[in-house]
Amino acid sequence: MTSRARPLLLLVTILALAGLSAIQLPPVATAQSATVVAIKNFSFNPGSVTVVIGVNNTVTWTNQDSVTHTVTADDGSFNGTVRPGTTFTYTFTTAGSFAYHCSIHKFMQGTVKVLGESSTLASTTNAVPEFPVAAIGVVTLTAIILVSYAAARKMPRNSPAS
Repeated sequence: MTSRARPLLLLVTILALAGLSAIQLPPVATAQSATVVAIKNFSFNPGSVTVVIGVNNTVTWTNQDSVTHTVTADDGSFNGTVRPGTTFTYTFTTAGSFAYHCSIHKFMQGTVKVLGESSTLASTTNAVPEFPVAAIGVVTLTAIILVSYAAARKMPRNSPAS
């Protein structure tokens, strides 16, 4: 390899690595992340949430009002008193739609829609498998290095001046 080819190969390799480092993988769903509902201004915000069992099926209600509220399932499956500045957390383990209300302020109502584990995550998250993006990056880097090396080997060698 000539003295000119080595810096060229190094430059191409550095540029390839810099390009790969700019690739950002999409977010991946993590197991058991919490879904948060704020209790504020005498309402549940958001009023309706969708969760997936095994992904984000734990819901935490946080009372940001100055009065006590409850989070009471219409079917009686869960019930919690939430004093100002405190939280109530419930983990859903069954698919379905669960309407709830505040038993003190009956006009406050909300819904939790629970999807089963086999549900498509695309509807609730931006989950995308990581492997294809990473594999494309490795293959691209390998190809760039091999092409650069082949090009550098084909460059004419400098002969020392006589």
